[in-house]
Amino acid sequence: MLIEKLETVQKQEEVPTTFTIQHKVDNQTPQDFHSHRGYEIVWVRNGEAQFIFEESVFHLKRGHVLLFNSEKLHKVNLPNNQAYDRVMIMFQDDLFCYEQPIFQAFKRLLNQQPTPHFFLQIEERGYENFQHIIRQLLQEAMSPNNWQHQHALILYVSELLLFFSRSIQTSKDRIFQLSASNPVRTQERILKEINSLWNTNWQLEDLADKLHFNKYYLCHFFKKEFGMTIHQYILQRRMYEAKKLLKETNIPIAEIASRIGFSTASNFIRCFKKYQQVTPKQFRNQV
Repeated sequence: MLIEKLETVQKQEEVPTTFTIQHKVDNQTPQDFHSHRGYEIVWVRNGEAQFIFEESVFHLKRGHVLLFNSEKLHKVNLPNNQAYDRVMIMFQDDLFCYEQPIFQAFKRLLNQQPTPHFFLQIEERGYENFQHIIRQLLQEAMSPNNWQHQHALILYVSELLLFFSRSIQTSKDRIFQLSASNPVRTQERILKEINSLWNTNWQLEDLADKLHFNKYYLCHFFKKEFGMTIHQYILQRRMYEAKKLLKETNIPIAEIASRIGFSTASNFIRCFKKYQQVTPKQFRNQV
């Protein structure tokens, strides 16, 4: 198994600072919903994986590629906890500071997309080209002492972004292609309903009635498909929204507690500290 990583490249002669590429074959994924800065490209070379977002589910198989904004809440679930073979590319906004037209054009294209994720099933005629670009990136990432190493990386990243830009332009209708199967439709129905009430005084019985499910079956299905209980998911969603508000606004903590569905500020503070190991005030000050 190859694991190649390029991280925190120092900016020299206009070379961007943050780019990571990895090739992995394992079943190690974060257990909880999470988010992090930047963007992520996942190419599944073999096996299967479900990528779950707030209201969308993508069941990826061999040859599928998913590009998404990793600042959005997401989780990876593996059928039967089986290992899968994938290449993961992660980059942040500072990549777009490089003075290369394709970088700015790709950023504009991302901003124009109706959703923060884009699915691509590479056609046979383009597969060899895509593999070649990825192979060049992996080989260059493993060879930091190569002559003009950083500029070579920029060249290969430019090729990759050009490939994706053209694919997005010619495949705009494919973004929902993976939502065709009944299990995925059911998962998305449940997520959409939960996301309409996560910040309210919700009741399991009401949720089950809206979805026309038996409440016990609903709990069993959710745990099986998402690897956690409905209650755990809602708490994780609340913590995600709380962190955004603490980082991006000066809204009082008591008001944040109310906005995300807590009956009292003390309950919110206690729950936040349990999940984050610091109080909301400490978290805000650290940011």
